[in-house]
Amino acid sequence: MWIATALWLIAALAAVIDRDTLNAVAWFGFVAAGALTASGVTERSKALAYLSIALLVAGVAILMGVFLTD
Repeated sequence: MWIATALWLIAALAAVIDRDTLNAVAWFGFVAAGALTASGVTERSKALAYLSIALLVAGVAILMGVFLTD
């Protein structure tokens, strides 16, 4: 999971460099969800597990919205 989080971070930084705000927000949402999951915090707290799921869903929704509008 840490490898995926690192790759998502690279994608987020590429979006920031490209000045694409919505893509950057979506990728940073993936990074946050990946960090929560990989660190094991979601196994101890149900609220943080739900937060991680919400971040993933929001990231996918933003990316799909950007894809459909382009």
